[in-house]
Amino acid sequence: VDLPADRNYIFAAFPHGVLSTSTFINYGTDTTGFGRLFPGIRSKPCTLDFHFIIPFFRELPLNWGFASCSSASIKNMMNASNNPNHPANRDGFTSNAAVLVVGGAAESLHCRPNNFQLVLKKRKGFCKIALETGASLVPVLHFGELDLFDQPPNPPGSPLRNFQEWIKNTTGIAPAAFRGVGFLQNTYGIIPRPKPLNAVVGRPIEMGKIEKPTQADVDKLHERFCKELTELFEENKPKFVDNYQNVKLVFE
Repeated sequence: VDLPADRNYIFAAFPHGVLSTSTFINYGTDTTGFGRLFPGIRSKPCTLDFHFIIPFFRELPLNWGFASCSSASIKNMMNASNNPNHPANRDGFTSNAAVLVVGGAAESLHCRPNNFQLVLKKRKGFCKIALETGASLVPVLHFGELDLFDQPPNPPGSPLRNFQEWIKNTTGIAPAAFRGVGFLQNTYGIIPRPKPLNAVVGRPIEMGKIEKPTQADVDKLHERFCKELTELFEENKPKFVDNYQNVKLVFE
């Protein structure tokens, strides 16, 4: 897909997974060639504010180019100048891409192989920001993210899920009971499973700038985004999903 560097973008990425490994690798580093594929675009993975207030630890996300996922932070990036002569673009980039993992902590509790259950139905703030700033909205799917870890069954209402929800609502952090592989062969541990990760970037959705969008405007963009995301999933799942005939994208 062609993304000109003369405008700013919101990359709305799914699924969250346990650790959002794909987000870090693809946009926090240039390991997979983001800069080569999208020249002139400055990728800015977005994360919770608490990552920037912990002494010493905060230097890691800052060094990787992460930004706050607050509304004010994203608007600031989307309103930034695309003029190559602007002082803020002395690094050679003329465009910002705020990478937002929309499902967040709530979605991580669904993480298990082939369970594409996305927390999206009520999450419309990113659509509102796209309209207010005129940013292009880009659907992104990370195939393989769900295969890195597994979790024990935690259906809504179960003791484990109730405990996880309580922790999430209290701290904002979802305590996923995940398991990967260990240091020894055929053992369980916290190391991600050796699975391929594939990022698929969809066509940008252009709606134009609406300084004060109505709820109807936001709903219209959200509906279109869900449609584009579903089409992107159906088009690419045969390449990257095992038993893809029985795997569906589910919004909650």
